[in-house]
Amino acid sequence: MNQPSIFGEIAGSMQVGDLSWNDFLQKIAKDTNQNVEQVRKLYESEKIDIELLTYIDIIHQKYKTALLSNASQEHISSLVKRTHLNKIFDEVLISSEIGLAKPDPAIFEHALEKLNVKPQEAVFIDDLQKHVNGARLLGMHAVQYQNYNQLRTELGSILSASND
Repeated sequence: MNQPSIFGEIAGSMQVGDLSWNDFLQKIAKDTNQNVEQVRKLYESEKIDIELLTYIDIIHQKYKTALLSNASQEHISSLVKRTHLNKIFDEVLISSEIGLAKPDPAIFEHALEKLNVKPQEAVFIDDLQKHVNGARLLGMHAVQYQNYNQLRTELGSILSASND
């Protein structure tokens, strides 16, 4: 049986709000022999895929959209503020604020309720297969993100089938 990694345990605590963002950074820094500022800069250097956000903005003109993140509230709030993600997402749902984390079915139910959509009307996109599987268990369409072109192809197929 696979034991969760120390990082996984720390991240899991942060994702459901049991550990603050600053405490998370401190624990990761300690466990990786870095200082907190190095770890903070690593997370802040995450790149935003402008092409993907442009596509989401186009989709948002016709469909409801939500950002469902297992990151900490402090981290995501900073990212949303810097990049204005709240303009292309109807809802920004952060696991640490909700007290649930993907792939727990309850977090998907929460997102569906916030958007006022049924599972079969929703498409969930994530880079982790276990999160995609969690969404599918509720009857949601789901795509595992691998790259932009693959996403456009798969999402286009789902959206065109739902318009038939």
